[in-house]
Amino acid sequence: MSSRTLAWLVLFALLGGLGLRLHAHLQSGEADTLTRQQAAFQYLRKLIHDNYVKEVDDKRLFYGAMGGMAATLDRHSQFLPPEDFEQLRTTTTGQFQGVGIEFNPDESLGLMVLTPLEGTPAYKGGVFPNDKVLKIDGVATEGMSREEAGRRIKGPVGSTVALTLLHEGETQPVDVTLARAVNEIKSLQVAELLGPPLLPANAPKIGYVEISHFQQKTGADLDAALTRLEARGMQALVLDLRQNPGGLLEAAEQVADLFLKDGVIVTVITRAAATEKTKGSIAYAEDKGTHPDYPLAILVDAHSASASEVVSGALKDRGRAVLVGEKTYGKFSVQDVFRVPLGNWGESALKLTIARYQTPSSPCIDGQGLIPDYPVAFTPEQQRGLQLSRIARHIKDNDPRNGNAGAKPPAKAVKDEFDDLQLKKAIEVLIPRVK
Repeated sequence: MSSRTLAWLVLFALLGGLGLRLHAHLQSGEADTLTRQQAAFQYLRKLIHDNYVKEVDDKRLFYGAMGGMAATLDRHSQFLPPEDFEQLRTTTTGQFQGVGIEFNPDESLGLMVLTPLEGTPAYKGGVFPNDKVLKIDGVATEGMSREEAGRRIKGPVGSTVALTLLHEGETQPVDVTLARAVNEIKSLQVAELLGPPLLPANAPKIGYVEISHFQQKTGADLDAALTRLEARGMQALVLDLRQNPGGLLEAAEQVADLFLKDGVIVTVITRAAATEKTKGSIAYAEDKGTHPDYPLAILVDAHSASASEVVSGALKDRGRAVLVGEKTYGKFSVQDVFRVPLGNWGESALKLTIARYQTPSSPCIDGQGLIPDYPVAFTPEQQRGLQLSRIARHIKDNDPRNGNAGAKPPAKAVKDEFDDLQLKKAIEVLIPRVK
């Protein structure tokens, strides 16, 4: 018996066992329907394997079937194969196992390092931006995809991986050996006081915090960052949620709570709540831990979604902040993640829409974003300029050679010449509001 056939027998045994348990709760007609559906699924799979023009991988078929079922529900429900599920866990927990290398997304450059992440084994072990990865554990990387390279570099915590690198501007490769570890991903990309040339002379002290996504530690990290900035005399704040696709609802509630003493943050309406016409689950702000009531502007754009809209909507509706930029994405739905074990294939998951939410004063309309108080539209070129500026800053901030007098400086200086008109508008709005 082939390993492929054995894998499917195991899966169908699991599905069959589930079907038997469901039969106990289904009427006879429903049970018959379930049996016919399972039979049709197996028949369709056999037709494809017997007649398709070329060999088909079983995982591809199975993941496609599961993904198609989820995709019929809405644009946010999704079946997550094991690799995608692992990526989701990394994003929401802020932790990953590995050495901390980000590859350049430009495939034409081959396996080129975009940057090592600060504090990771790669950062400490001599990996630099624009390094070419020539070998991984002695295996040449020519023609190797980023996905395969990632699989080879990943491994159990404490184990090692050997990389052969060619530093930018050098002619001789170097070998580095890195020990894999548990690493942290920062959701707060920047937390600083703004200065020249953005601020005019004698301007008040304005803080700037950029949040890239909402994960488990975002609320606590922002709390600590605000405390540091306040100790330095911060009188107003720009909270940048542009290009932030969201994340954990609980993290969004925690962030909004830092700026509100009481009242509603967000209302979550499940199917049961909508059917029974109840108010749903309401998250309230608490006075404890609330930061001073200094002027606050939130930068948003068409890519600010989900948890970003929870924070923006709550603070806008409650009169605590003004929104500057462009209309947000409009994702007013809540997804939960259900684990789906697949034996030797790993652990997949179903990300399923389980509720919708509404801000304190806004209706629950998916697809309609929040309108900024001060609209500042960006052209596609300006959006790309913002993204490239952030990438340049990300590389500069994570380059181990910066600030190290004994290290050879980067061969190419990282320049940031982007004229951020949305940030300038936020500053313009905040200055007269400072008391």
